Order: sequence, then C-alpha cells, then structure tokens
Amino acid sequence: MFPERQPNQIEVGLIKLKPGFEPSKVQAQLAKQLSTDVRVLTPLGFAGVEKYYWESQGTIGFIFGLGVIVGFIVGIVIVYQILYSDVSNHLPEYATLKAMGYSDGYLLSVLFQEALLLAALGYVPGFLIAIALYQVTYAATLLPIAMTLARAMTVFIITIVMCTFSGAVAMYNFASDSR
Repeated sequence: MFPERQPNQIEVGLIKLKPGFEPSKVQAQLAKQLSTDVRVLTPLGFAGVEKYYWESQGTIGFIFGLGVIVGFIVGIVIVYQILYSDVSNHLPEYATLKAMGYSDGYLLSVLFQEALLLAALGYVPGFLIAIALYQVTYAATLLPIAMTLARAMTVFIITIVMCTFSGAVAMYNFASDSR
C-alpha cells in the first residue's frame, strides 16, 4: 500500500487466511516463529488493542476524563448552591422541626433525599441529551462512540455521589454559618 516505506518501517501487516484455517491456531504458530517484538493478533484482538488505545491513551479518553472531572466539580457547585439556598429559604421550617425534637441526622436525611431527587431529575434530561450528542458526533466523525449501559450506570452513580456530597457540604456550611 505504501511503496515508499522500507520493510523495516512496517508497523502493521495483514495476513488473509484461506478458508479452512483456524485464525487462533495460525496466530499461535506465527507468534512462536516470529521475534518477540512482533505481536500477532486476530482481527478481534487488533480491534481491542485499538479501542483500548483510543479510550485510555489517546485524545478521546483524555478529553472524556477531563470532561468528567470538570462536570463533577461544576455539578457539585451548582447542586450546593441549590441546596444551600433551599435550606436558607426554609429556615423557619427546619427550626420548627428542630424545636419539635427532630435530630440533626433526620434533617440531614431530608437534605439527602432532596439531593437524590435532584440527581435523578437532572440525570434523565442529561442522559437523553448525551444520547443525542453521541449520535451527532458519530454521524459527523464516524468515531466508534456510543452510550453503553456501563457508561450510563457509571455516570448515574457519579451523579448520586456528587449530589450527596453537595448536600453534606451545604448542611455543614449552613450549620457553621448559623452558629
């Protein structure tokens, strides 16, 4: 394919097998005969190596990881502001509950319930927007990206952690400010 390249510059080679040959057996046989600096892969193995590279070592993995970190930090700040404002706006109700004998743990659980509600209500539209963006990105670039169940669950768990953490910080800061 590239006549200007010398044999010592070859990075990837392809062997097409005749019908009746088992790819895994040919792979094992070639791996024994070739030097250790040559990796012999089946098409599925090669696809796995490439996928791993682009997800973890390449630009896509880095950008996705950076986006997760930035989104997590921004999410904490936004949810914190919402919850802190809600506690401030409902201070008389919290004071009444406290005067009636409800514990700090109970009030914290109310705030955590609100945080979990925010997580669930925020996740649904975000998930739908993400699916649409994945489709648009795939159509424009033909990059092999899609919303997987594992990715969706990971983001949901991160969202719950983010909102719960924000609730705890909001309650702590409010308790500190009111003393």
